[in-house]
Amino acid sequence: MSKVFKAILILLIIILLVIIAGVGMYLLWQKDFESKISTMTCSINETESISLDDKFKDFVLSSDKTTFVELSPLETVSLLKNINIVDGGNIQNICVNPSNGEWDLYIKMSFQGLQMPWFRLDLAKDDMETAQLYVKDIYIGKWKVPENIVENIKTKINKGISDALTLANENNFLGRKLENIELLEDKVVVKGSSDD
Repeated sequence: MSKVFKAILILLIIILLVIIAGVGMYLLWQKDFESKISTMTCSINETESISLDDKFKDFVLSSDKTTFVELSPLETVSLLKNINIVDGGNIQNICVNPSNGEWDLYIKMSFQGLQMPWFRLDLAKDDMETAQLYVKDIYIGKWKVPENIVENIKTKINKGISDALTLANENNFLGRKLENIELLEDKVVVKGSSDD
């Protein structure tokens, strides 16, 4: 057996062992994480459909110059569950771990019928009074994906968030200009003002 063939064989075995170890560690994390879902704020834990129509109707039709709408973590999860994140993707569950200034969103989805692993988006908001949110980090399971791998994905997600907020404001979709979004430990607060 030639030395080149042995080297290639050893390299393939090492790569295979790394992949098996990685998948095994992810499956252990997934089992532990999913055992805690019943105690977390997740879309799968909704016992009945949550209607946000009245909240948004009051926000849009308020006669006050400046008003706000508050969404609990469960209401936020319910709202996000119905967003089409990726064409061909189907969200099966979203969980949120809220804290002041940053919410961790855990998303389980399938893509064209293929089950994807849990991934986490750290959605952040700075201290300035703006309606701008951004994805700070992306994880697969509990492992942060290196910046050089996800930089382009984060840029596209953040541009999508920014474009959606700009579009909503410029076209006056809500009848109000979105002035500020706050990520708090127990709720999201969206502040809007009217031009009147």
